[in-house]
Amino acid sequence: MKLSKNVKIIISLVLFIVFAYFNYSFIYQPRKIMIEQLNQQIGLLQSKIEEGRRVAARLEALKKEYRELTERLEFVEVLLPKEKEIPEFLVLLQETMDEFHIDFSNFTPQNLVQERDTIYATLPISMTFTANYFDTIQFLDRLENFPRIVAVKDLNLNPVGENSGDVSGTMNLFTYVLMKGN
Repeated sequence: MKLSKNVKIIISLVLFIVFAYFNYSFIYQPRKIMIEQLNQQIGLLQSKIEEGRRVAARLEALKKEYRELTERLEFVEVLLPKEKEIPEFLVLLQETMDEFHIDFSNFTPQNLVQERDTIYATLPISMTFTANYFDTIQFLDRLENFPRIVAVKDLNLNPVGENSGDVSGTMNLFTYVLMKGN
């Protein structure tokens, strides 16, 4: 069977269109979608690389900041006793009170109070005492320069007798206890 030239052209054109359709639908489109996905992944990886470069550029500054914060923490740890060092602190406080002839009638350490999201707790100590006024001032001065942080609050002094120089007093002491790492 002999086909005319026009029929051959039409058949060739139909075959070409069918071939082009299958090539476009089953080869070109899936690869185009895969290329778009790979381009998105490349973009994400490039942004991660840039972020890594920014962090790497700041690495020395971050290391320096870390060293400084570590040194500050070590300094604070010296000023703040750990919970297990509370008895030592109380003995040191008692010795200081004896040194300045502070006669206490009530010396009550209370439970530790830790506020939320802090690495320290507060140890309140309420105290009632009798002492010479000037000894009391020296004792308070020593507390200010204590090797641990001590805050005096609610200090109340009242004279004892006429012209004796003695005072009776009440006060609340607060020291801070490092809770991290116990």
